[in-house]
Amino acid sequence: MDSALTSKPRHLTINLVSETVGGSATGHGVHTGFLQTLTALERAGVDVEVNSNGTCDVVHVETMGLRSLRVLLHTRARAVVTAHIVPQSLVGSFMFARLWLPIASIYMRFVYALADELLAVSPAVVDGLAEMGLHAPVRLVPNAIDVSRFEPRPGWRDDIRDRLGIAEDAFVVFSAGQIQPRKGVAAFVRTAREMPDATFVWVGGMPFKRLTAHYRGMRRLVASAPANCLFVGEVPYEQMPRYLAAADCLLFPSFQETFGFSIVEAAAAGLPLVLRDLPTYIPLYGSSYLVGDDVTFASQLRLLRDDPAMRAEYRKRAVEIAGHYDLDMHVQLLLAAYQDVLARAETERPRGARRMRPALQWMLGAWVRER
Repeated sequence: MDSALTSKPRHLTINLVSETVGGSATGHGVHTGFLQTLTALERAGVDVEVNSNGTCDVVHVETMGLRSLRVLLHTRARAVVTAHIVPQSLVGSFMFARLWLPIASIYMRFVYALADELLAVSPAVVDGLAEMGLHAPVRLVPNAIDVSRFEPRPGWRDDIRDRLGIAEDAFVVFSAGQIQPRKGVAAFVRTAREMPDATFVWVGGMPFKRLTAHYRGMRRLVASAPANCLFVGEVPYEQMPRYLAAADCLLFPSFQETFGFSIVEAAAAGLPLVLRDLPTYIPLYGSSYLVGDDVTFASQLRLLRDDPAMRAEYRKRAVEIAGHYDLDMHVQLLLAAYQDVLARAETERPRGARRMRPALQWMLGAWVRER
């Protein structure tokens, strides 16, 4: 094992807090982030517990529900919070988001304000946290995956294609994510109509059910999709590498992302990437992908399908970029964050219950400023 992975303080214990454990919705990127962080810490030999009530050195919060809030308010340990989202992430994801967004924004800022350090999953989140005016230090710690798990294995491609009734010689365009307007599902279906000679496969469902933005419209959209556009629903995370192995490229038409787990997973599987032109992707993925929009997605996909040399080039670029987001790098960044937070413990006043009053004062000030 890399020596960097073992360079941790002795007896360091991490309480990893996530409300996606134990029956909550799991078909989304925050849960994937929790799973990958847990895997990285365990693989590195860190003593990590999940949603523990015991003592620990550092509380690492992955979600921002009431359980996480209670932990942040009452823990005596140092606390870091992974910032997966910013307020704008909620628009196009949940029903009537624009109506309750101001309240949700204040709550989100309050939770983030209780952290000793914030771990932003992308440069876009770093910028979003800066706009909130938070006082806690912010560190860039991108999401990561176990890259080796997504490398295609013999038989996977044929297995999934047989299961879905897809011809061996079909050109398969893949996407994954929640079925919601923000993810660009309508653009995916529209592109499938423009390319009846290709097969489009979407993995993912509506884990938040009727709370999903435009719930009925999304159901109608899926039901009216053309025959070459398959919505297979949610699949277990451990099955995702098999589905990716059955595809020829990724089309990710999302309108707003803070990272894009599906992009890195597809890249690790060696799929050429066609992404919407979002500023978020540039510092993360460089020139590893083809850029498209609602008008040009089909033409970009045809280029990949009809030009083997281009397909091979963007497959190579995808694999290279995936290597930047492997778990080994992720855990090194996490350990550095934990060590820095603990090193500051002797001189900094801890947050949590003893910072309740300052945090409430800050929240009130933020509410006044927004008005």
